[in-house]
Amino acid sequence: MKSIRGVWFFGVSGAGKTFASRYLKNLIKKSCIIIDGDEVRKYVSFDLGYSLKDREIQIRRVFGITKILVNSKIFPIISTVYMNSLICNKLRKEKILLLKIERNHNFISDKKKIYKLNKNVVGKQIKYPNFKCVNILNNNSLKDFKKNIYKRFLNG
Repeated sequence: MKSIRGVWFFGVSGAGKTFASRYLKNLIKKSCIIIDGDEVRKYVSFDLGYSLKDREIQIRRVFGITKILVNSKIFPIISTVYMNSLICNKLRKEKILLLKIERNHNFISDKKKIYKLNKNVVGKQIKYPNFKCVNILNNNSLKDFKKNIYKRFLNG
């Protein structure tokens, strides 16, 4: 854990990234900040849509914010929907742990009606490229999910 300089969660909408970020923040004793991809989109990337190209730009921007925080000795906890191999490789070089949260679509609450959209939905029309990362299963058991986050963070 001491060598990790940050944690980045990614996964489809509704998988539990925000919950995981908040839970992890409560476990960490040092100065840390949560960077939620939805908030970055709202306040920084408001000029972007949801195409694959726009999602690529979005995660580059989030990575830039992450790099600024790491250089300032602040531990970032990031969550985004999309991820690619380019940013994955940059995260490895920066010693930022990349964790994919996987969840069965049957358990996802679609409050934002994202999965009813017909285009540019990550996990449906937009697929993740192949790259190596650590997976965390959110099986709809809060206790198991917390235990998996804790275990993956400590063993990262």
